[in-house]
Amino acid sequence: MPGFPRKVWFYIWGIASFGFLLALWQLQELKLTSSFLLAWLVLGFLDLLCELYEVRIVTEHGASAAIAVSTAAVFLGGAQLGLLVILVGCFLAEILLRRALFGKDPVKFLGVVLFNTAQLAISVTIGGLVFRVLGGQPFGENTTPLFTKAFDFVRAGLVFFACLATNTAIVAGVVHFTRGVNYWQHLLTILRARYVHILSLGILAILIAIVYAQSPWYAFLMLSPLFIIQLSLREHLKLREQAKQAFEKIAQIVSARDPYTGVHSEEVAELAVKVAQALKLPPEEIEKIEAAARVHDLGKIAVPDAILLKPGPLDEKEWEIMKKHPVVGAEILEGLEIYRDCVEYIRHEHEHWDGSGYPDGLKGEEIPLGARILAVADVWHALLSDRPYRRAYTKEEARKIMQDMAGKVLDPKLVELFLKIVE
Repeated sequence: MPGFPRKVWFYIWGIASFGFLLALWQLQELKLTSSFLLAWLVLGFLDLLCELYEVRIVTEHGASAAIAVSTAAVFLGGAQLGLLVILVGCFLAEILLRRALFGKDPVKFLGVVLFNTAQLAISVTIGGLVFRVLGGQPFGENTTPLFTKAFDFVRAGLVFFACLATNTAIVAGVVHFTRGVNYWQHLLTILRARYVHILSLGILAILIAIVYAQSPWYAFLMLSPLFIIQLSLREHLKLREQAKQAFEKIAQIVSARDPYTGVHSEEVAELAVKVAQALKLPPEEIEKIEAAARVHDLGKIAVPDAILLKPGPLDEKEWEIMKKHPVVGAEILEGLEIYRDCVEYIRHEHEHWDGSGYPDGLKGEEIPLGARILAVADVWHALLSDRPYRRAYTKEEARKIMQDMAGKVLDPKLVELFLKIVE
């Protein structure tokens, strides 16, 4: 099939089929009352709006406030109402969001739409089953007010967690099959990246159910907090991206002093990403390595032109100044959230496998993997580039030098892998 590898299609259609069967099972005894239809209409509309404004949290994984709406539907009407809300909100939103894909690849369009709808259907069904097992009463059967006892809130939290954990686990499976990344590592990364968002949405799901129980029309008042959460998250991520772009621009301006350094950072980033992908690192880790590579020479702002552009070898005093640049770069970036998890790659890029490097004399696997990957990509590109004090080496010469550096300066396994990649 076009668009995806075969194993991915098996997974997609497996999830789609399972979701369809679960929906049939849950909806076979559906009784449509006027109150049920009204809840379906109101919550389905809220779910549609939220789905249309999905925000990417981590690489290849988005999130929206829609899960709060669908979970609130489970609180009010069990899995049946939750499923119908998903079929209105998610299914229609997926068609609208992916419509451009229909003309290019109808089969892929159908697979994506059905998978995204089915995985939420499965999540809501699991949540509904947890709701039932813990004594929750579906729509029309609940004669007592919502959330009057402490256990009501405990049950609500467990239902929400069941919905979200199922959803996250299914999506992590797609990333595992498409990119080959470690499933559990990626799953934990998603949950870590979203813990504040998760808590907010869980509370919001409870509030939507309480407000709706007072009056169905009051539910529209929840549009405000729904979109405040959604827009605040969007703006937060927008600011992160703008800050990242700003520092990359600063690094390019600094690098303009030395044309080699400017082009060098971009091409080192490309090489480092190839190595990280060959190692099948999680997408978010690859993103960190790429971000670090693009600004890894920022610390050269503290190196005078007389040293940076010197046409001959550096003397001992000049070399001591040059060796400060990874520390300076790390200190500039360490206070920024966007570089918090990768600043150590910049600081330790010039550590050597045998411990003879700088600034901290780390050796072997004491050196962060991201820093070792940057070092391999950095050395290769430096060898193939003209420098003020020498001409570029040929690829054969660079390959031999890299092999000589393996086990001394560079991680020997990474050198072996890298040379296979560049071949």
